[in-house]
This record gives sequence, C-alpha cells and structure tokens, in this order.
Amino acid sequence: MVSSGADDFLQSAELYDAIYHFKNYQREGEYLRNLIDRIVPHAQTLLDVACGTGEHAGFLKQYYSVDGVDLNEKYLEAARRKNPRGTYRRADMTNFDLGFRYDVVTCLFSAIGYVRTASFAARAIACMAQHVRPGGSLIVEPWFTPERWKPGTVTINSGETNDGLVCRMALSHRQDSLAVISLHYLHGTRQSVRYYKEQLELGLFTEEEMVRSFEHAGMHVVHEPTGLIGRGLYIGTFPP
Repeated sequence: MVSSGADDFLQSAELYDAIYHFKNYQREGEYLRNLIDRIVPHAQTLLDVACGTGEHAGFLKQYYSVDGVDLNEKYLEAARRKNPRGTYRRADMTNFDLGFRYDVVTCLFSAIGYVRTASFAARAIACMAQHVRPGGSLIVEPWFTPERWKPGTVTINSGETNDGLVCRMALSHRQDSLAVISLHYLHGTRQSVRYYKEQLELGLFTEEEMVRSFEHAGMHVVHEPTGLIGRGLYIGTFPP
C-alpha cells in the first residue's frame, strides 16, 4: 500500500539529492567548463533548463552567472539556496520566454526525455534555442535512443535523508517509443518504514530526431557520443 503524502515525498529536493548522491557534479561541471571554454570563449551567462535541485550550478556559479528553470517548485527552492545569486523560475521547457538570451543554455541529466514525444522535444529545443545569443551554444544531454534502451533491467539506489534512509528499486519497460520505469521506494526512519511508488515515462528519441530538432531551430549541431555520463551530448551553435 502506498503511504499518504507520497506526492510530497516523491517531489522533495531532499529525496532527489539522496537518491542521486553518487553523481559527481564537480567532475561533470569541470567537463562542461572545458567544453564551454572551447565553443563559447568568454561566456559569462548560463541558463540551466530543467535545473533540478541546482547541483550543477553549485560548481558552475564559480565561472558564470547561472539561472535556472524547472517545473518543480521544491527543486527550485533548493536551487535558490545553493546559488542565491541566480534567478530561478518555474517554467515548462517546451513553452517559456524569459525575455533574455544567454551565452550558454544547458538541459542536462536526460531531462529532455520527460517531454515524451519527438514533436515536443523539437518544441523544447526550439524554445531553448531562442534563449541563446548569437555565437552562443545549446548543450543537451539526451535520454537513451531506442536501440540502447534495455527493457527488463532492474536497478537499485540508496541514500541518506535528514531523518533516515531511502532505497529505490527501478524496473524498466518499453511501450512503443516510450521508456517506462516503475519506481519503488522505501523510506526508513526511527518511527516507521514507508513505501511509495511512481511511474516515469520518457521519450526514446533517435539521433536523427534530435539532430533534426536542432537544425529546425536554426542551429549547427554536433553529437558527442560519450558526454558527461556516457549518454552523449548534443551541442548546438549559432553563427556569431
């Protein structure tokens, strides 16, 4: 049985950071810094789309003025605490207008997959591209392609929260062009152990669909196959 308060727990920044504590955000930030130095010399401003709890900004704020957007207000609150100088707004990546262009726009940790369809991915990339200044760059870390997705895979992650421990087990499926992930959580404290579950659906976009989305946005795009964690990067640039 799913515990009451599941939505609050599953959307909490504390849970997110506990589950993904294994990610080396400093190493990823250093990779991004070196990449940006090559493609956008003297970059000063960066927008992180689907910024989550703001862990990347914790490193990148040393070098850039970093702002962010996300749909989860609790994540945005955490991002504001980690980067008080940044401006963080609640926004849908497929339809937002901040009225400002940045030297670099990023969309990391496969967040693009949450739009679910290739047409919405194209809308998101076009929207992000509209926030890149001439000579700037859009950097998107993709979700898996259809041929790389492995249904039937079981994984487990665990971490510490302020009041105890959390464990998450994930089982992968596939439904047409969607990766479907069933997630099961145990949250243990001194008072109780509670169980929560949720299901995620992420779009399985081909390399051709991703490249076409950048091109339709008027950008030249390079696909870097390894990237931050082995999922690759799409690097779009506008002519100066």
